[in-house]
Amino acid sequence: MKAYLEKHYRVLGYLGALVALIIAAIYIKVVPEETVVASGIQEMILRYGHTLCWILLSQASLLWAINKTNKWSKFLAYTALATYIIFTVTLLTSKFNIS
Repeated sequence: MKAYLEKHYRVLGYLGALVALIIAAIYIKVVPEETVVASGIQEMILRYGHTLCWILLSQASLLWAINKTNKWSKFLAYTALATYIIFTVTLLTSKFNIS
């Protein structure tokens, strides 16, 4: 598998960027139902957090396709992970009314 990734990293990177961007476009319209009762920063995280995560993944994948050793790609991927964790914790907090 590693040899395959090494050989085709450009195609896979561009494909990953495209797929992540399509998913981001979908999640700009699809928001959790908990957004209705949320307000302030919690509403913003619930409305845009998942989309931001996929945009960051798209950019990380694009940079990886351009230059496999690009440090910004890894930074963006870790930022996407942090964004998703914040989104998930906020969603679970609002779902179970944890304050």
